[in-house]
Amino acid sequence: MPVKKKRALFVCIILLVILVVFFRYAGVGIVSNDSPEKADVIIVLMGSGPDRILGAVDLYEQGYAPRIMMVENCQPGYELLKSRGVSLPRDAELAASVGVQLGVPEEAFIIIPGDACSTQDEALIVAKYLNEQAEVDKVILVSSKFHSKRSAKLFRWALAALDRDVTVLSCPTPYDDFNAAAWWRSREDAKWVVTEYVKLVNFHLLDRWR
Repeated sequence: MPVKKKRALFVCIILLVILVVFFRYAGVGIVSNDSPEKADVIIVLMGSGPDRILGAVDLYEQGYAPRIMMVENCQPGYELLKSRGVSLPRDAELAASVGVQLGVPEEAFIIIPGDACSTQDEALIVAKYLNEQAEVDKVILVSSKFHSKRSAKLFRWALAALDRDVTVLSCPTPYDDFNAAAWWRSREDAKWVVTEYVKLVNFHLLDRWR
């Protein structure tokens, strides 16, 4: 076999091995799981169901932080309903209500007004709020497992703009059923893996430079 063909075959084999390894560990690659430490506040990201607030309540009950923070998220039609006299709780209010029913004092919740349509919006709104909270220098971030790496990157990027160092610990909820080790077996898990990698690339190439 000619030398050029041997080289091309070798390169193809290496690329195939890389692709196989990436495919095997792609689910693990989007999960960021830090050991919880004493912090000033637990930040719960919106966009999921009860699983995230359940994880946050566990951390609160274990004494890792005295407060739980959330940002109001974008809900199309909310203002229209409000103008028509319809009262509709925001997702953050519903999550706080769940936490209160689980035994967390109502005063432990901080809901930041906003209209966050993305995790990046949440990170920027929290950064603006913490700019006036000089005593906060460590936060615990609670999201879904598949969302944990990207959300931690976004929050570290946003909080880096503050005039002090704020440590971000990523502690995804243990109550979501994302299977990082075998993500290809579930259509839902596969969707999250593809979506998260696309959004990670978008963050590194575009969003972080805006």
